[in-house]
Amino acid sequence: MNKRLLSRLPLLALVASACIFAPQASAEIPDKDFAAAIDKYLASDSGAEKVSNTVERYFQKKQVEEARKQQEAKAAAFEEQFKNPVKIDPGTSPVKGPKDAKVTIIEFSDFQCPFCKRGYQTMEEVAKAYPKDVKIVFKHYPLPFHPQATPAAKASWAAQQQGKFWEFHNELFENQNQLGDAFYTATATKLGLDLKKFEADRKSDAAEKAVQADADLGQKNGIEGTPGFFVGGVQVEGAQPIENFKKIIDRLLNKAAGK
Repeated sequence: MNKRLLSRLPLLALVASACIFAPQASAEIPDKDFAAAIDKYLASDSGAEKVSNTVERYFQKKQVEEARKQQEAKAAAFEEQFKNPVKIDPGTSPVKGPKDAKVTIIEFSDFQCPFCKRGYQTMEEVAKAYPKDVKIVFKHYPLPFHPQATPAAKASWAAQQQGKFWEFHNELFENQNQLGDAFYTATATKLGLDLKKFEADRKSDAAEKAVQADADLGQKNGIEGTPGFFVGGVQVEGAQPIENFKKIIDRLLNKAAGK
């Protein structure tokens, strides 16, 4: 029997033994004889094995029940979001897609996060699948343990000031292993940006404040890691497959169409 089971054995053994010896107990076996019988049973290999199996089944059942409760709670919370979607103001954040799109996706992301790269690829798929019905709003959420996350966010903000955010955004995600000052300048040059303005903007207090404002907004709305999304106000956590996004988008589009 493993140590975890042994640590719980006294209480569980009492339960198990009570069941095993219930007939004798009901026949008024003296307490000392009943206790001796329990000790003898637990000292035997077969008794210990049966108690161990009983303990394992008990905790497995508890784990299954807990998992079921968590799943039900998660499903209920998910449904609640359709009734009361989270409302996030796009503000001046970069937007990709038609202005009159029926569904808005707010994306919180980190340019150095490998999972965010997968999220970026999924958003590319979503944009192609729903060119007329979905628009994507990008919000910065640089994680503190990614040293280039904030510098990359500031650089992309600087590119945004010259109308090249999405081009810069794509270059950052496609070249995550090259992030650094030299790459940001080279990318700005590649995109034909005014380098003097770009360098000044990415090092400005305005860039710092813009990135921090996005991160604060994400925290306020329950973002704990990246990537994080709000699809029409319904939260999607992590780099999930496009099918999970489609389920929400299609449901929202059907609702908008009165179906």
